[in-house]
Amino acid sequence: MLGELRSLRGLPHAAEVNLLESGDVRGRPPDAPPAIERDCSGGPGRYVGGMLQFLIIGLIFLGCGVFLAHRMSKRDDGQMFELRDRVIISLAIFALLGAAGRTLLGGGAAAAAFGLVIIIPAGVILAFIWLPAAVEGLLSGLTGAMTGGNQQIETKPFFYRALAQRRKGRFSEALVEIDTELLKFPGNLEGLLLKAEIQADDLKNLPAAMGLLEEALQTPDRPRHERLAAQFRLSELLLHRVHDLPAGRAVLEQILEENPETEAAHTARQHLAHLPGADADAVNGRKKLVVVHHETSLGLTEDLGASSLPQENWTEKAQEWVTHLEAHPNDWEAREKLATIYADQFQRIPLAIDQIRLLIDQPGQPAKRIVGWFNRIADLELRTAAGVEGARGALEEIRSRYPDSPWSDQAALRLATLGRAGRSHTPTPTLKLGVYEQNIGLKRGSAEIPNPDPDAPTAST
Repeated sequence: MLGELRSLRGLPHAAEVNLLESGDVRGRPPDAPPAIERDCSGGPGRYVGGMLQFLIIGLIFLGCGVFLAHRMSKRDDGQMFELRDRVIISLAIFALLGAAGRTLLGGGAAAAAFGLVIIIPAGVILAFIWLPAAVEGLLSGLTGAMTGGNQQIETKPFFYRALAQRRKGRFSEALVEIDTELLKFPGNLEGLLLKAEIQADDLKNLPAAMGLLEEALQTPDRPRHERLAAQFRLSELLLHRVHDLPAGRAVLEQILEENPETEAAHTARQHLAHLPGADADAVNGRKKLVVVHHETSLGLTEDLGASSLPQENWTEKAQEWVTHLEAHPNDWEAREKLATIYADQFQRIPLAIDQIRLLIDQPGQPAKRIVGWFNRIADLELRTAAGVEGARGALEEIRSRYPDSPWSDQAALRLATLGRAGRSHTPTPTLKLGVYEQNIGLKRGSAEIPNPDPDAPTAST
């Protein structure tokens, strides 16, 4: 074969190349496999293209990782992504894995190595996205029982050190502790109220206390319940400590104006209804105490001095409450006292029930107070001719107004025992005893029994 190739040296170069490409070389066995053809058309360019494709996919995965870290750093609650974010990122990763898979099928060992570089980060990202949510959903009950759950605790100011200093009588140190917490939580109502209480009650600095309450009221966007707490505290200081009746009344009227037909409005009306009069002693909150003559030896009297006690004129007392309610019809405390006088002193149960019904019909009454008044009506109905049926109607009203509530359950329990309650209000008949022999145990029942007193008269047979 080599000799033939040497004999071909004299051929032109083009003919020699044709012979080599055609494989027509003499001396080759006829059954030999065809010569291996090498395709070097791609060469290094094809290798560089595959590397570039893997590099682009890797950069995309790196961008996904950076995006995840950025989003996690922006979450203040420490929770994982929303379900929408997890689904979008997972679909993008699977799409990239599909593109990389097509590239891996046409490559060799180098392509497989670069494929691992892509598959491993993809798995890590998918686990990072879905594994915490899956574990939380499957094992939240068990892990929550051991760790206390993952509920976030709201940060609040810590005033226990201030309270401890106050109990020790170190009021200045307590104010310093409160100021320290207020620097962390500016405008905190609990701290301002505690500071005002120390200024007013312990240090007797009423202007400073009122200034703190005014500061709390002037804070913008303060919740309504916090504003109400500061207003009621300010009205209490003005009425009972500073004795400024017009200013205290103005604060209560402001509460009525800002919160109409609410529980706070009812409480403000109660305070307005019980404001002292215009005389100096009433404004200052002092009531004259008149000392009258009293029995000095109650133990020696027959009725232990009961006859000498002053007797209450219930007719005049009822008229006083009626006059008061004409001026302040929303004073529920006065109306309750009037109903008690009607029921207990005059035995006018229907009038007492009417007064309580007027309280229930007032708009904006708290549910807890309405339930208490219905129970009061049930107690009064048991003392009337209607008895159990009237009480049952009052308790059924509780169940119809507040179904699926603890008050409804309590009314149901009371309905089950109304029969016994009705019997307890039934007067017990008086049993009059007859005249019987006295000292029966000292009588001799038989003549055979020795008589210890022979001079005593014997019983006639």
